[in-house]
Amino acid sequence: MIGSLLILFASTAAGLLLARRFRDRPREIRQWRSALQSIEAEIIYGRVPVDQLAEDLSRQMPEPLNVFFTLLRDQLRIKRLPLQEAWINSVEQFWPSTSMKVPEKEIILQFGTTLGTEDADNQKKHIQLALAHLEREESNARQSQQSNEKMMRSLGFLTGILVILLFI
Repeated sequence: MIGSLLILFASTAAGLLLARRFRDRPREIRQWRSALQSIEAEIIYGRVPVDQLAEDLSRQMPEPLNVFFTLLRDQLRIKRLPLQEAWINSVEQFWPSTSMKVPEKEIILQFGTTLGTEDADNQKKHIQLALAHLEREESNARQSQQSNEKMMRSLGFLTGILVILLFI
């Protein structure tokens, strides 16, 4: 009986973890959109250096995105890497801890290659393009969440029931 409860608990927990990834993905994309809008405002109006911008965003943004900007700030200030290299390294270190998928990663990496390389007007265009792509991905993520989140929770529980029945 105790073994059956442990199996049921473990499979239900696994289903909840999978469902959480579907639930967190749209929220994390919204956080990125918010961060890009902040970057746009600072670049266009504030003319703030990127390392200072990263420090400000590391304090302003909620988890997990604040971790990315902390990594970026450290790459720029401590390791003294060029901006594009620091951006790529930070994305690569940060990405495994997110619920986001490859399309969002590609958008963020592409944006990072243009950051700080052009004048403010062109930079604004790149930010608007990234925002449009992220908006599309957020819409896709919401649709995926609606169709898969409940299914994953149920699937975890039902898998546990199936395993218990197979052992009986």
